[in-house]
Amino acid sequence: MRYFIKNKLLIFVCLLCYQLAFTQTYTSKNYTTLDGLPNKSIYAIKKDSRGFLWVGTGAGISKINNDVITNFYEEDGLAYNNCWAIEEDSNKNMWFGSYGGGLTFFDGKNFSVLNTSSGLINNHIRKLFSYKEDVFVGTKNGVSVIDINSKSITNLVYEKDDRFQVMGFFVYENEVYIQTYRSGLWKYDKNNKKLIFLHHKYNSVFSIFKLDNALFVSFDGFAYKNKSIKKFNIQDYISGIKPTSEFGNSVFWSYIADNKQNIYGVADGINYPTGGLYEVSNKSVSKQNTLLNIKSTKQWCIDYDKSNNNLYVGTLDKGVFKVNLNKEIASFNEVKNVIDIEVKDTITYVLSEKGLYIKSKNSTSYILPKDFYSKKNYFFNHNKTLISEEDARGRFQNNSLKNIEFRSIKKINDDIWVNTTIGLFKLSEQNSIEKYLPIYTDSFYFTSKNAAFFQRRYSHVYALENLHKKVETIIFDLKNKENPRDVVSIEKVNNQLYFLSKSSGLYKYQNEKFISFLKNDIWDEKELTQAVVNNQDQLVIGTSRGDVFITETLDDFKVVKTIKNKNIIGNSILFLNIYNNYLIIGTERGINLYKDDNITFLDKEQGLNNTLFTSAVIAKNKLLVGSEIGYYDIDLDKVIANHKAKTYNFSITDIQVNYEKIASYNYHWFQYFKKTIELPYNRNTISFTYVVKNHPYPNKLKYRYKITSIENSKWSNWTVDNTIHLNYLKNGNYNVIVEVKDYSTGQTYAENILEITILPPFWKTWWFMCICIIVVLFVLYSIYKIRVRRIKKEEVLKEAIYKRVSETKIEALQSQMNPHFIFNAMNSIQNFIIDNDIDNSLKYMGEFSKLIRKTLYNSSLQYISLADEISYLQTYIELENLRFQTKIYTSIISNNLDTEEIAVPPMLLQPIIENVFKHAFNIKVEKPLLTIEFTQNNDSLICEITDNGSGFDANSTKSKSKGIKLVKERLHLLNLPEDSLAITSIALKGTVVTVTLKMRTLNN
Repeated sequence: MRYFIKNKLLIFVCLLCYQLAFTQTYTSKNYTTLDGLPNKSIYAIKKDSRGFLWVGTGAGISKINNDVITNFYEEDGLAYNNCWAIEEDSNKNMWFGSYGGGLTFFDGKNFSVLNTSSGLINNHIRKLFSYKEDVFVGTKNGVSVIDINSKSITNLVYEKDDRFQVMGFFVYENEVYIQTYRSGLWKYDKNNKKLIFLHHKYNSVFSIFKLDNALFVSFDGFAYKNKSIKKFNIQDYISGIKPTSEFGNSVFWSYIADNKQNIYGVADGINYPTGGLYEVSNKSVSKQNTLLNIKSTKQWCIDYDKSNNNLYVGTLDKGVFKVNLNKEIASFNEVKNVIDIEVKDTITYVLSEKGLYIKSKNSTSYILPKDFYSKKNYFFNHNKTLISEEDARGRFQNNSLKNIEFRSIKKINDDIWVNTTIGLFKLSEQNSIEKYLPIYTDSFYFTSKNAAFFQRRYSHVYALENLHKKVETIIFDLKNKENPRDVVSIEKVNNQLYFLSKSSGLYKYQNEKFISFLKNDIWDEKELTQAVVNNQDQLVIGTSRGDVFITETLDDFKVVKTIKNKNIIGNSILFLNIYNNYLIIGTERGINLYKDDNITFLDKEQGLNNTLFTSAVIAKNKLLVGSEIGYYDIDLDKVIANHKAKTYNFSITDIQVNYEKIASYNYHWFQYFKKTIELPYNRNTISFTYVVKNHPYPNKLKYRYKITSIENSKWSNWTVDNTIHLNYLKNGNYNVIVEVKDYSTGQTYAENILEITILPPFWKTWWFMCICIIVVLFVLYSIYKIRVRRIKKEEVLKEAIYKRVSETKIEALQSQMNPHFIFNAMNSIQNFIIDNDIDNSLKYMGEFSKLIRKTLYNSSLQYISLADEISYLQTYIELENLRFQTKIYTSIISNNLDTEEIAVPPMLLQPIIENVFKHAFNIKVEKPLLTIEFTQNNDSLICEITDNGSGFDANSTKSKSKGIKLVKERLHLLNLPEDSLAITSIALKGTVVTVTLKMRTLNN
């Protein structure tokens, strides 16, 4: 009797503990100094409209965006590091109130300070409140009202009270009310800019909170024991009427309401341990620290994020807690060391080290290990027929209670079987132990009520038939290479059994024998660990490498889909399950819901604090997942409903060009406020960081990107890194497209987040090329014009030269055949006739006519041969000798020159010879001699005309002979230098005239 009572008491205690163990907690995250906060004492907290969480600490202000913490201090522009109040005004600018340093204003770019020197009433700020165009600054001694546009300050103070300490504000019927600590309730008269006193019914007011038409006013929990919170109708409180209810024992510093109008208040017991986070109702408070997983009772401030349903709690000793209030997705049931879970109808079976928990809607039962042990002993005491006499008695009969270990629980053919180290147990419809089989197995499968397959540990597979009568055993010996070993799972697909081995791959049981897929080269995968059959009767198989294969088995075996491990979050596949069209893959990092190559991932952020899963089962729309600390009840419909389209807002938070951050004026509210950036050609290395603004689960985002306008641009690999590095971009336009994969919803979203323009160097710009083209065209045009002008000038000059040459020739002809010469020649002929010297007259006339013909012929040519020139000179000399009857000895020397080929200008030397005859000789010269010598010096033809005449003085008129001038002019027209004609003359000794010409031939 005593044993019975003791036993029942033990069961009762176990059931009670089990009943209490099934609790639900919320997901929370704690930000501390280890995460980057400057201080663990939090006095103010505010989630702004941009999604930034602002945290005021005792040592600086923090901005938390997607779990990234950025800190600001006095050196950054704050009035003071100790921040007690944070508010966002209607212009969406931020105000930070410090306790001792005044007020800091932030417009998204710069910090500016307002303090008593700027006109603020007091530097010790307790509360900030924004209403329309004003910000109300509540200090320890008065109120300042600041116009948010003009920054003008209006100070409000009650002169009779030097401790006018402001503790809160609220608005009622478009009027602002101010609650003080010990100075009563006041109203702000905006028209007259003054305070209106209402009443002083209560002292020691710590905070005030308005929700709809109700006010919750917090008082000293010690002075107002069990009445620290008083709830009022707003009009009643303004009129000084008593509260509608009073409750609570702590000092509540701040309140907030969530989307469901649930009120949460944070309290600090000050001198006694009654602080914490409380849910506040109309008449009571309930502490929520355990439920919301907040490990601090010293709490000071609170805020709420409506978009993500997150609660933010600031504590005085452990930093900031973020609590996700979406409890509908996953709840936790605390049962230690869960081994396996199974569900039948509405009953949940949880197998742990302590035994089997059985939970239904209305009751909970518990089967202890000793109950299994007793059933085993009863079997051996009363059963005469054993499955295997030697095996059963040797392995199980003498086992003690301490030898029992629970291994798995499985529902097969609507029967619940529990696998242990002392045998296999079947539960009855009433959830008691109905049947025992002395079988030691790793894996088993009942093909019917009376037949099953079993994997003997580290050995072969065997089958049992006629379990209710005389048992028949079929052993599949390992000598047959087709038979399986190390079977971890047995699945039935299309009335065919498939056996998964952790060492030798997949097997099919057909026609009472096994077929090895590995041995028959059907499929070469060896290490198989998990399997499940999906809604399309496909066998889904997981491997030890973390890969998943979806296979068709109806006809020929084939793999229709391979999900590589790199596409699954986690390395080890702990379980596989199917829900609707989703493949559920459990890994050591969390749960993957896979569909159409998209994954929704659940982990600690959804409340799965322990992801070392031991088992999982689907129960209608619930996924029950076991772990070492308990099991999770996940509402899959809620998870899938979260797949609705989300809005993803990208912002670029940092840009570096050539490894230097761009100027701060390019940023507004910590983001690059443009969609484009233009850079010179020599600043073409750019990196930038981007974020998805205000995402509830930033750690569940992966990114990839591609750059358009780059040849063969492809998507980068998926990564958690949200920084893009682009090195040495060529000049051109580039669009950076980022795609985000959201593992909290299974969605992907792409956006063009930045357009980059790399300007070309100036020598590659269109305007420079245009200038160059214009310059080139201008130069070519100028060259053309200059050339045309030169050609025209040359033509004019050539015409002038030709004209002058012609004139020179004519003048030469005239000088040669001037009337005086002709007259003298005719006179000489006449004298010959008078003297009856017919021979000389005829000879003279012949030579004269010959000379005239040569002159007329040569005058039409630019060049003649040297031989013709010498012949012409000989004719002229002979005629002159006949005319003067003075025999002048003449010698013409050509020095073996090819006179027939050498070309010279015609009649160039004749004026010089004429001068010799006219001026060189007189009667005093006894033997007149004229020598004409032609020689070649390199590329020059030199002609020296020498006479032994009387010579002349350079200053005499003889040196100004017109013939010599004609020769000089012709030489100039032939582009010959001035020294081409040289005259050397000594009085009474003779004259030497040297003419230097360019050597040329008639062919040139």
